[in-house]
Amino acid sequence: MRIVDFRSDTVTKPSPEMWETVKKLDNSKLGDDVLGEDPTVNELESRAAHIVGKEAALFVTSGTQGNLVSLLSHTNPGEEVLLEELSHIFGHEVGSAARIGGLMINTFPSKRGVPSLDHLQDLIRDKEDIHEPPTTLLCAENTHNFHGGAIVEPKILRELKGFAEKNELKFHLDGARIFNASVALNQPVTQFTTHVDSVMFCLSKGLSCPVGSIVAGSKEFISKARKFRKMLGGGMRQAGIIASFGLVALEQKWIKRLEEDHKNAKILADGLKNLDSLIKVHEPDTNIVIIEFLNNIIISKIITELNRVGVLAFNISKQKIRFVTHYGIQEDDIQYSIETIRNVIQKY
Repeated sequence: MRIVDFRSDTVTKPSPEMWETVKKLDNSKLGDDVLGEDPTVNELESRAAHIVGKEAALFVTSGTQGNLVSLLSHTNPGEEVLLEELSHIFGHEVGSAARIGGLMINTFPSKRGVPSLDHLQDLIRDKEDIHEPPTTLLCAENTHNFHGGAIVEPKILRELKGFAEKNELKFHLDGARIFNASVALNQPVTQFTTHVDSVMFCLSKGLSCPVGSIVAGSKEFISKARKFRKMLGGGMRQAGIIASFGLVALEQKWIKRLEEDHKNAKILADGLKNLDSLIKVHEPDTNIVIIEFLNNIIISKIITELNRVGVLAFNISKQKIRFVTHYGIQEDDIQYSIETIRNVIQKY
C-alpha cells in the first residue's frame, strides 16, 4: 500500500549525498566531543554559528534539549519566562522548564505567533515587589508549529527585541524551522536571528538529518549551554558521525530545497479548498497545512480512516488536523493524497 507520511518533517531520512559524506569519514575526522576534540562537530558548530550570525554554536541531540539548555543558560531558578500559549516549549517539551529549571511560566496569546506588545507589557513583573518572581526571558517561535507554520517576520522580531531590551529581558528564539521562514521570504536567516540573543534550529526536520539540533548565541552563552547539555546527558563522544549529516544539510542548495516543501503544501491546501462546506483550510506560509473541521465530527475517526488508506497525519486539537510536507513527499504524493483525503472527509 502507498504510504504518504504527513505526521511531521521529523520522519525525513537522509539524502544520498548525506550518506556519501558519512562514508568518507575516518578516524582522523572523529574525536571526543565532550573534550572538544571532534573536528567534524567543531566544523559543524563553526559553520552553524556563521550562518546564523552568532559568535558560537553548540550541537545538541534535539530541539527540546536545545531549548532547555537555552532557557537554563539565560535564567536562574525561580525566575519567570514568557511563552506564547501554543508554543512548543510550553506545550510539548514535557514541562522541562519548570521541572528541571525551576522556572515560572507565564503565557500570552498571539495572532499567528505575533503577540501584542501592550499585552506583553502587562505581564512584566514589578522587580521591586517582594512577592513576585522576576521576569527575565521572552521566547518566540518561528515558524510557529501550531499556527500552521506561520512566519514571524524580521520586523516583528526587531520590535520584540526592543521590548525585551526595554524590560531587561533576554530573548530566545525557538527557530526549529527558521530556515523555512528564511526561504519563504527570500531573506537571509540572519535577518531573523540578528534580533535574538539565542536561537535553536533543528537539523532533523526539513533539513532531513537523522538527529540533532543547533543552539547559537554569544560565546559566554554557549559556554553555559555546553555545561547544561552535559548535565542533561547530552554530551556525546565521537559525534562527528552524526554531525557530518548536518554539514550537508547546511549547504545553501539543501536549504533552498525547502521551497519544494512549501510548493507542495500550497498544492495540498488548494486541492482541499473545494471541501469548504466541511472544512476550513488554513493558508500555509511554509510547509504546514492545517484543516479545521466545521462540524462536530470525531477527529480520531478521520485520522484512523486516513491511516487505513495510507495517508498519515496528526490531529493538533479536537477540530484540527496538521499535514507537514517534507523531503520524503513528492508532488505526485500530494495529488494522490488530495484525492484520498477528499474521499475520506466526504464520507462524514
